[in-house]
Amino acid sequence: MADPTSSDPSLGLFFVADGERLQKQSWLLSASLKAAHAGDNRIRLFAYVSEAYRPEIRDMTHAMFEACGVELRTLAAPPQWKSPYPHGNKIVASCDDRGTSHSVFLDTDMACTRSLAEFMDLPADTVSAAPEGRPTWGGKNARWTRAYAHFGLSVPKERVRLLRGAKMEYVPYFNAGLVAFPEARHAADGMRFAEHWRDTALDFDHNCKIANKRPWLDQITLPLTMARFGYKVRVLDELYNYSLSHRADYSQTPDALILHYHRMRFLFQSPQWAGLRDMLLDTVPAAHRDGIVAWVQDVETSLDALGEEDG
Repeated sequence: MADPTSSDPSLGLFFVADGERLQKQSWLLSASLKAAHAGDNRIRLFAYVSEAYRPEIRDMTHAMFEACGVELRTLAAPPQWKSPYPHGNKIVASCDDRGTSHSVFLDTDMACTRSLAEFMDLPADTVSAAPEGRPTWGGKNARWTRAYAHFGLSVPKERVRLLRGAKMEYVPYFNAGLVAFPEARHAADGMRFAEHWRDTALDFDHNCKIANKRPWLDQITLPLTMARFGYKVRVLDELYNYSLSHRADYSQTPDALILHYHRMRFLFQSPQWAGLRDMLLDTVPAAHRDGIVAWVQDVETSLDALGEEDG
């Protein structure tokens, strides 16, 4: 593979804001990424939306992106999935050329607390992600054996420790909410990792006769792509993709680099929420501050009411 570090390293942090819910989530993610990488001009931020949704982007969102240095880009048309697959937008966005030596995809329901600049040090043949929480796919009917066999491969002997529940040892299976990868081109075919991931997902979607591929197609094909094309993996611990959903004691939330909150009601319970909320309010341009304040108040009021009902 061509070594992307032969020139000055740079990092593209990107996410998808396609739809009203993701657009709202992007306000906090953008502000947190800006705060965590202030002054580091090696790092660029990108948001992706579909061509059809782009006219729906609010003025407030445009203002937030401008304040945070987020470049808004239009997603390429989706490939011909066997059936519609909105989760595939992350793979489509990954394939875009951001002009950086490395990239990190982040789910939009995340908040970043510290710099991700270390991912510029990934070797040209290495991808990085954290294990999934639970064995959501492949635990029955020898599915992983059949999945690897589809590409003429055996299931790897290596195992990862899943991050939730019993934290079982499992075949390589990663949460695709944060994926860091080099933009180096593969010597054999001139393609980049994201293009290998896209082509693997398309082949698997159309040609491998295994049930229940959705919504996990991206996560199933992530380790398959690594195995097909010889990528190594840097396995991250849970602090790089800390899932907040359905925790028993939010007062014990660790000082994670990435909080993956899934729903605002989980983030609202964490000790980090107050600081993140204040950071967001400090970031929004004055002309749109009332709109963000109203959204925050609406979130907090509704979640307070939910807590009272639960009590």
